[in-house]
Amino acid sequence: MRAWSAARHCSVIGAAHRRQSKPCQDASQVCEISPDLQLLLVSDGHGGSRYRLSDVGSRLACLAAEQAVAAVSSALSLKDEQGWRQQLERELPAAIEQRWLRAIEEHWSSQAEAAEASFSSSLYGCTLGMVLLTPQWWGCTGIGDWDLVAIQAGGEASLVNQEQLAQASGEATLSLCQSHALSAWTARAQLHPHPSETALVLCTDGIRKSCATDADFLQLCLQMLEIEGEALAQGLKEITAQGSGDDVSVAIAQRSVPANIQRSASLATLGVAAAVLGAGLWWWWLKPSDPLTLEIQQLCGHPERIEASLKQRRQQFQALLSSPAKARELLDHPQRDPLGALIARSAPATQSALEVCPALEQALRAQWKAAGETQEPSRAPARP
Repeated sequence: MRAWSAARHCSVIGAAHRRQSKPCQDASQVCEISPDLQLLLVSDGHGGSRYRLSDVGSRLACLAAEQAVAAVSSALSLKDEQGWRQQLERELPAAIEQRWLRAIEEHWSSQAEAAEASFSSSLYGCTLGMVLLTPQWWGCTGIGDWDLVAIQAGGEASLVNQEQLAQASGEATLSLCQSHALSAWTARAQLHPHPSETALVLCTDGIRKSCATDADFLQLCLQMLEIEGEALAQGLKEITAQGSGDDVSVAIAQRSVPANIQRSASLATLGVAAAVLGAGLWWWWLKPSDPLTLEIQQLCGHPERIEASLKQRRQQFQALLSSPAKARELLDHPQRDPLGALIARSAPATQSALEVCPALEQALRAQWKAAGETQEPSRAPARP
């Protein structure tokens, strides 16, 4: 059995690009270089008129990385950890850049505009993140604003590799098209012998930018371990639609540990979030767009607080049940009383659907039932 299994990847066009009829400028790939060496790749094309062929650049970057790693693996034993560490820091970055430049020059020569315009690698500008997986170690390197999350057996997720630029602002990032930035790969290079991680999640920056906090991003990475195929693609579509609007890509690998151990550890950490994922509510960990959404996120993020919070509003449940018209004021101004607006939105008389986690849904139903039972005696005929 392979040390790493369940490797998968997915790229989804951003909601903003879809609206503008632009192509997906992200690329991702999972490669089996040999039975004992696998490769995770993500690349993010910069987009914009200056980088108008970056969708091609990102695909060719993944291909160049695969070819460069394959060439090294044919000559360097996987047991030579020091040799691979040096490759990740210096030799592989140079080899990938050279292969990528040859590939984009060849592509440019086939374009009609090449007859009138000069070639520039900026046209194909993109980032590149890659992870090498072996039974004895895993390593990574790359350039640009990709993120790598490691997950331990207990379900703990941590951000182990991210771009750190001095004096950077806005959307600034390093690029494969910048030859002077070749040394930046060294700062991102890592090699971990005897790994304890049960999973690695490699992402382009659109996923992290779609989350309200880094803690939410880490929870989202945990969730992605539970799904694959079309469900993963659909989840990524929700992320970009409700979040950054950017193209999003992910490549995931998990170690070959007993399925029941891995799953129980993950679900123990996710708690309610796992149930939310099962319902397809990926927006749960995205940036809240209004006070009502924020209130739902805060309650479902701390399910132990739900019952106590709602019990304090028993009179409000009863008042809304007696006078449904009172809900309008709460719903028109949710910023004044977000929890009150949530209660009003969940009222039995309200026809609009309310998407909440199972724990909150159950608690709301219980409070409405209790409010109805409280009013029962007052509506009953008086005894003689």
